[in-house]
Amino acid sequence: MARWVFCSLFLVSALHSAVSLAEEPLAGTETTLDPRALGLSNALRASPSGVSGVYLNPSVIALLPLYHIGLMYGYTGKDEQHMGGVAIVDSVTSVVAAGLAFNYSGINQPSTKHQVYDGRLALAGRLGDVLALGGSLRYLHVEQNLSSRMRGPAGPPALPASGSVQANGFTLDVGACLTLAEVVNIAVVGQNLTAMGTVFAPLSLGGGASVSLFDMWLIELDANFDFTSHDKASAEIQAGTELFIAGQFAVRAGYSYDFFYNMNRLSGGLGYVHQSFGVDMGVASEVQGDPRWQLFAGIKIFIN
Repeated sequence: MARWVFCSLFLVSALHSAVSLAEEPLAGTETTLDPRALGLSNALRASPSGVSGVYLNPSVIALLPLYHIGLMYGYTGKDEQHMGGVAIVDSVTSVVAAGLAFNYSGINQPSTKHQVYDGRLALAGRLGDVLALGGSLRYLHVEQNLSSRMRGPAGPPALPASGSVQANGFTLDVGACLTLAEVVNIAVVGQNLTAMGTVFAPLSLGGGASVSLFDMWLIELDANFDFTSHDKASAEIQAGTELFIAGQFAVRAGYSYDFFYNMNRLSGGLGYVHQSFGVDMGVASEVQGDPRWQLFAGIKIFIN
């Protein structure tokens, strides 16, 4: 089933994007992720995901009892972008699950000077065994020396002056996740709801459905709609699957298609889980033109 879904999605989108990319996303506008989410092409909005939930859907941090501390490093090729971050998720010590994350990323090239400071506080809770609700407060500060040729399809990301602060302020994410028959989750999340007027934090609506089979196989299909980055709404579909082997080794694969850029993207990842820690690695790459690729690695410490 999973193989059929992935092949169908890839064939349909490949036909739609037979020509090379005429445009590509602005450097630094990729969604902040951890290595597990990267390996699944962001398809984790409806799955119990701990640290990943702080970035993709705050409600899912309440789905499982856990206390994790995550450290991560990421590199984006082509842009030579470096990212480092730390995140903590605790759904054990209180009836209200909490997540805290801080990430820094930077690009230092002759044509691009880019710095991002991204901090998040997420809170979530469960209403019985069926519904989880969550929200997060995000602080975002972006500095980038954008020239008139780097404005993107919707014009300037924020302020008109080249070299200015492109984003500086707070915004909100709100999400919900519905659990059916203990193995199926359906989720919806609104992100950057207090519109900041920048492509670095677009107003968006995402959703997804996941199924967990035999406590070892996860399949998820997501969609995300971006309302403010371009002159019209754009959409992206994402699919991911994760298989646990012997209860300790994870193998991940993902695929996404961006309808605005006609862009296919493949991803994969590996993970190892011990009683007290876990190690994850994820890689993703566009498959057209001069591809932008990402490599993330991280370690998680399990407190509980």
